[in-house]
Amino acid sequence: MLFDLRASARSRPVLLSSPHSGRLYPERLLHAIRLAPDQLRPLDDGPVDVLLEPALEQAAGLLVPLLPRAWIDLNRAPDEIDPAEVEGPFPTAGHRSAKVKAGLGLVPTRIAGAAIYPGKLGADDLHARLADAYWPFHVALGRELETLRRRHGVAVLLDCHSMPKASVAHHGRPVDIVVGDRHGSSAAPAITAAVVRTLRARGFSVATNRPFAGGHITEAYGRPAEGVHALQLEVRRDLFLDETCYRLHHGTVALGTGLAAVVATVGDTALRAVGRPVAA
Repeated sequence: MLFDLRASARSRPVLLSSPHSGRLYPERLLHAIRLAPDQLRPLDDGPVDVLLEPALEQAAGLLVPLLPRAWIDLNRAPDEIDPAEVEGPFPTAGHRSAKVKAGLGLVPTRIAGAAIYPGKLGADDLHARLADAYWPFHVALGRELETLRRRHGVAVLLDCHSMPKASVAHHGRPVDIVVGDRHGSSAAPAITAAVVRTLRARGFSVATNRPFAGGHITEAYGRPAEGVHALQLEVRRDLFLDETCYRLHHGTVALGTGLAAVVATVGDTALRAVGRPVAA
């Protein structure tokens, strides 16, 4: 298995995911790239899975990949890759999103303007990455959400990421957390409001949908009309991590506790909305 599914004894219908916190760099990747491994670090969210340990105690589970975003980006659609960057037949290539044009598609090919690979990506290699790492993660994600929906009548996915401090500010102040619900399409307003309210009560500066409304995972799995809600949480990286060396610092405690409160509140909110008893 190229992902880790960590279960909890809690009965709340909340699943956590952290698709960019994989830290196991395959030798195949390190031999293929033209950059030093440290140059790939800005692609990663850091150990968000460690940050989420208190939240997991309030949730049903946490899904985390072992491999890094540099190997394959689980928060991209499977066709988000430039055909011009592929050597050989790869029929799903062609979704030219802004991220793809910047070299940040299904498999990142550029970082800070520098090419990651000396040449094109092999089609066979891309197919293998999809088969070994991408599809198993998404099958597990869909399965776990459906299990929660069947058990509780509702499921909530909190897809968790981190963002550089320099990436977002509001009225001159860095925003602590951005909550994305695809502008209301991936989660019911009450679910989004519960998350925002809980975070602000903990003293965090929160923005919604700007500049991050949610990526492929939020879009693909958020189906509020069917009882499945998906939110993307972008946490400012320096709140829990030293951005120069990617080591956790003391801020992990306050932020981890805040995210645990979010899970408890949003899980109970979702249960009340469908008339189910809240978690004990």
